[in-house]
Amino acid sequence: MLHSSKDRHDNTVRLALLVCGTPIPSILEVHGDYPVIFRGLFQAGLDQLKEQGAIDPSTKLVLEGFDVREGIYPRANEWDAIVISGSASDAYVDIPWVSDLVKYVHEFPRDREAPKVIGVCFGHQIIGRAFGAKVAKNTRGWERIHELHQDIVYDLPKGFSLLASTEHTQVQSMISKDGKIVSLQGHPEFTSPIMKEFITVRTELGVFNQELSSAAMKVVENPLDRVKVAARLLEYLKEDP
Repeated sequence: MLHSSKDRHDNTVRLALLVCGTPIPSILEVHGDYPVIFRGLFQAGLDQLKEQGAIDPSTKLVLEGFDVREGIYPRANEWDAIVISGSASDAYVDIPWVSDLVKYVHEFPRDREAPKVIGVCFGHQIIGRAFGAKVAKNTRGWERIHELHQDIVYDLPKGFSLLASTEHTQVQSMISKDGKIVSLQGHPEFTSPIMKEFITVRTELGVFNQELSSAAMKVVENPLDRVKVAARLLEYLKEDP
């Protein structure tokens, strides 16, 4: 049974989302902010686990956002996991809130009772930087679809194992060898409508050229495993490191 690090008999999954950005206005208006978007993702994952009989049907989800750009952080021992969101900012820049986040991740407790850490896109890159990996712009440009990033983790940080890689991005996903931290470069929180809006807006702004935009639009409606990813991350929370 999934448990809170505060009460192991409580049938609630508690996720603290470190909010590192705000969706573009057209997405914010229709789909909500990142806490709303991530809450939808993990609720769908939880519902899938319930349908499969893999979790107590009375299990509930609580997800609360903490805007780290404003220096707001959760009390770690009240949560099952800390989730680091995506961001329009670069993970390798030395601006105060990014540097503070890198330090927070590097110094985060890793004992058995501590919550696990999940990094998504920018969060993945922050974890890489916190543990010594090179993080920079990808010389091969933008990932084509169902991912939205120019920056990548170039090499595995010390103490991590590779979970996934592509020709375009060497470190797509990784896990710490103690099992306490996992991260992925993709955006499982983004539905196809969200991705379509991102592509449209970034094409209009000239961020994406027409070739990239057309290629992306051709596959944006392809079936996604985003809910399976969310369910697997929730299962990860109950696994002993």
